[in-house]
This record gives sequence, structure tokens and C-alpha cells, in this order.
Amino acid sequence: MRLGWGSEMAHVREVARSGKPAYEVRWRDGAKFRQRTFPARRDAERFALRVEASLGSGAPTDAYVKRGKTVAEVVEASVAASAYKLKPRTVASYRQVYDNHVLPAFGTRRIATVTSADVETWVGNLRASGLSAATVRNVFVALNKVMRYAVRHRYIAANPCAGTDLPRARHDETFEARFLSPAEVERLAAALDDAHPYGLLVRFAAYTGLRAGEVAGLRVRDVNLLRREVSVRRTMQRVRGGWVEGSPKSARSTRTVPLLRDDLLHDLATYLGEHPARSNPDAPLWPGRAVGSHAVDWERPFDHQSFYRWYFRPAAARVGVGAVRFHDLRHTAASIWLAAGVEIYKVSRWLGHANISTTDSIYAHLYATDYSADAARLATFVRGLG
Repeated sequence: MRLGWGSEMAHVREVARSGKPAYEVRWRDGAKFRQRTFPARRDAERFALRVEASLGSGAPTDAYVKRGKTVAEVVEASVAASAYKLKPRTVASYRQVYDNHVLPAFGTRRIATVTSADVETWVGNLRASGLSAATVRNVFVALNKVMRYAVRHRYIAANPCAGTDLPRARHDETFEARFLSPAEVERLAAALDDAHPYGLLVRFAAYTGLRAGEVAGLRVRDVNLLRREVSVRRTMQRVRGGWVEGSPKSARSTRTVPLLRDDLLHDLATYLGEHPARSNPDAPLWPGRAVGSHAVDWERPFDHQSFYRWYFRPAAARVGVGAVRFHDLRHTAASIWLAAGVEIYKVSRWLGHANISTTDSIYAHLYATDYSADAARLATFVRGLG
């Protein structure tokens, strides 16, 4: 039976190819008829839906027929296109997400065949695999980035990620910062004093609040003992292929942080006086770990992941401070400053947050809670009404 071909319709029919059933998608693109054959009906029907969406939007269907890029190909193109404006560590994080979660599910598929139903099923499978809602959302953002790139370059007519219902984080999944008391900091640092200078490094991180990459990026000249401050000007990040020097996280992350504790200032002065490269202002401030041993290596960059695995976590277990991350030393610095009554805007600047609202959202519950002045004002007001 002869079919009537609408201007925005794609039809699927079963045909024989080499003695086996196949499924042909046929549609009219302007004055021409076009067709494409698939071995499975499901793939043919998905492609037909994409063609109809393309015809309805006015996009050329050649984008799906002639280019026919796979998801893996578009992922690579998308990463390459945005790499120039991203930090190497960010690019590496995207690649890790694609390798672990996106490409295993969609990598070999033609991007034009991925439907919104496929994306919703994929999101559900990620959640069912045990990933937290926050992690699922981050993985979804990576796929959505690729699909938006594909729409922009007309590999697909519509983004199958649009409108996807994402899981919401439950209260018990919400990250809670871990804050150490000064006494816990000293216990943890003392447990690492035998691995000099890592005990001092723990004290330094807990009382300056620097990020791990910022600690690794410090040079000898960045510590100014006379002015009691440390300058944060660069980061060092380990990515595929080695170490990369970069800029701090945001414009406000390039900053100066005060060295408020006298004992820390004294210990840093002693440390710098004994530093093997003290005469070289561009030498790394902190050493790394020698490969295959627990000895420090002044020729290697400080690697916080290696430090955490071989030194920090075992020491935390020995002194009983619980499951503590290196990043929790940053939270500890903020909690100590706020408990001491330091103004929130100063804490925000010292932490290098992009804006004060970030600081407020994380540490609002730590603000000093002396309500005596407010109580006095209220009492005066009430008396005036009487």
C-alpha cells in the first residue's frame, strides 16, 4: 500500500536486508525523499521522532543523516570546545564523570537517537545504583552540557535533557561540615610531628583556612613573617599527565590571609629558617611524599590526596577525632574565627569566597549569639509603650 508523506512526518517500515529484517525510516525533506535503515525497530522509531522534531523546527535533517555523530564524539568535541576557559582540574573532573557515568550508558549511541525517556531512565538507574541525589545532579549537568552543545551545533533539534525530573537531596544526604576544636587540631598535629613538617602543615591549614590546592601552590616568598600574613596567588593541581599550576578558584580567592596565632607564627619562622631551599623564594613551601616511602621529598609538590591517605587519615584514627577530611581544616579555621567574634565579611575575605552569601550559607549557625543588647533594646521599647 502506498503511504502519503506529510511534510513533517517520518515513517518506519519493515524491510529485508541480506535475508534479515531491518527497519527503514523514510521522510520528505523539502523536495527530496530521504531514508535511513536500522537493524532494530526501537532505534528506527527513536530516529523517526528526532527527524520529525527537526522538520517541525526547521532544522536540516542532514544533521542527523550525514553527520550522525555518536555521543562519545560529541562529548569529546564539547570538552575540547570549553577547555580553554576551564581550569585543568575542572576539565579532568568532567572527563571523569563522562568516563564513569555517561559513556558507559550512551557512548556508542548516535546522539540523535537519545530520547528524553532514555535520559530519565538513566537518571533513575544512577539513583538506584546508590549515588546520592547531589551526585546524580552533578552527573546530569555534565550530560546536559553535551546536549546543549549538540543543539547549538545542530547535531540534534532538541535537548533530551530538558524537563528531566531530578532527585532531591534528603536531609540525611546533605553535607555537614566537620569542625575540629583547637584541642583536636593540636592532637591531630602532634600525631604527625614525627613526620615533619606535616604536623605544622595541619596547624597551618587549620588556622589559615586555605584550600588544598592553595596550600600546594604556596612558595617560600608567600609567607611574610613581618606582616604576619600569607599570600594566596596560585594553586597546584594534579591532573592526568602531571601537575598544573593555576589561579585560585575565583577573583576573590587571590587574597592575603593573616597569621593570627603567635605560636603558629613562631613555628613558621623556625620552619623557614630550616627550609632546605630557604634561599630560593620560588621554592615550594611544603614538600611532597617520596614515592614508595613515608619520607618527605622536597623536590616533589605537596599532594594532599597522598598526604591524606598515608598520613592524615591514619593520624585522625589514632587520636580519635573521627572521619575528618583535609578540607575540614578549612571549615575549622572559619569556625574558630567566627567563635572568636571576627566579623563575617572578614571571614569571607580570608576564606576567598566569591561573595559573602556563600560564607553565610555555610557558617550562619556559628555566629556569636549574645542577645543581651537586643534584649535591652526590646525592654526599653516595651517600657516606652507603657
